Amino acid sequence: MHPTSRLTQDAIPHGQGADLDLGRTDWLRASVIAGFLATFAMTVCIAIAYGLANSVGKADGNSLERWLFALSNNRLTDHIGDAFFLAMIGNLVMGVVWAVLYARFAEPRLAGPGWWKGALFSLVPFALTVMVAFPLAGVGIFARDVQAGPLPVAGALVLHLVYGVLLGTFYGIDVAAGLSGASGEQEAAASAERGAAYGIGIGSLLGFVAGWLMAPQMETLASRPVIGIAGALSGAAMGILLGSLLGMKIEEQDGE
Repeated sequence: MHPTSRLTQDAIPHGQGADLDLGRTDWLRASVIAGFLATFAMTVCIAIAYGLANSVGKADGNSLERWLFALSNNRLTDHIGDAFFLAMIGNLVMGVVWAVLYARFAEPRLAGPGWWKGALFSLVPFALTVMVAFPLAGVGIFARDVQAGPLPVAGALVLHLVYGVLLGTFYGIDVAAGLSGASGEQEAAASAERGAAYGIGIGSLLGFVAGWLMAPQMETLASRPVIGIAGALSGAAMGILLGSLLGMKIEEQDGE
């Protein structure tokens, strides 16, 4: 039996073809790249949310301002310090791990467009975060010890949905990009690797600059150099994806 095209799998009734995941041979590479980008976006959202809460929150303000203050000043954030660097690395690693699990087990069995599949899948790490990770971090189940109302749970949900939607979307884009002839795929892969190499360098530099500039809003989390390094890691992750996609696009245009 010939492998089924990944572009036509959504037309297959849900529940049929249990071995659909075998139809894509590049699922590991594609999931790692998509996971890096989705985790980068999630990390940016975390930084923005923390900066906003730290700027707007007031210990003696109205209910929302007190919630925001508690969100950026709690047992978890008060003891992170320079461990923020390690937390960033851990976040990137876990983002890739979840992406691999999504591509191998969930994506072939979920129905609908990529962004919807990713959003549904993101509810799994979200549930583990609020019911397992929060208590382990010392802030209680659903972060109830933070005293920030519904903001911790709502924020975690939004962040995981951002991750899931982008994971599913970019994994789906990579599906369409990888459907060429054998020789064409080899040339595209070589171009993608060159683009990824350039992307790592450029992304690291831009990420470090961005982290350095954002550091004053995150000074309670870590020192400025540490935040800059964390930004460089995130920038490198994004550079891998954008560089590889750009390299493949240039190869396709040259081949026309």
